[in-house]
Amino acid sequence: MLSYRHGFHAGNFADVFKHVLLTQLVGALRRKDKPFCLLDTHAGAGRYDLESAVARKNREHAAGIGRLWHRPGLGPELAEYLAEVRALNLDGALRWYPGSPRIARALLRPGDRLILTELHPAEYPPLKAEFAGDRQVAVHRMDGYVGLKAFLPPPERRGLVLIDPAFERQDEFERLIEAIRVIHRRWAGG
Repeated sequence: MLSYRHGFHAGNFADVFKHVLLTQLVGALRRKDKPFCLLDTHAGAGRYDLESAVARKNREHAAGIGRLWHRPGLGPELAEYLAEVRALNLDGALRWYPGSPRIARALLRPGDRLILTELHPAEYPPLKAEFAGDRQVAVHRMDGYVGLKAFLPPPERRGLVLIDPAFERQDEFERLIEAIRVIHRRWAGG
């Protein structure tokens, strides 16, 4: 287990979809002037080098963010997401891709919180370093499903949970269904 490395898939079509949806959901939370909490149960490394050997192996990002990178007029639904990707690539060349934690952090307001859990021994250290000293972000080396029980419900009472496991375990769908039950029991308003 724990052989999955998101760097092989960073910026692919599924990442783009997930991150656009994440920006839209957080945008909806920000419409109310009340703090919220985001919990990312399988956070990954936080950011990815698309020029690394890992990312270059399959170049999955070419069919995802690569197709959007230089296209004008993509609409307001993509604007905030693309702004976060561009913030890591100020020279205009697409090299760095933000993971869900980076995107979520960029969307927080003062008073909002982000809780990140990551178990993979190669993904956790860069994630921890990415947010070192950030008082709005808590990074924990633990199974994300265990994190649901540890961190829900949050004091803010508002927020969302992002669950995107590697699906490398045979029982992953069962674990996911149980996680949804746990969330509903502990935080029905989340």
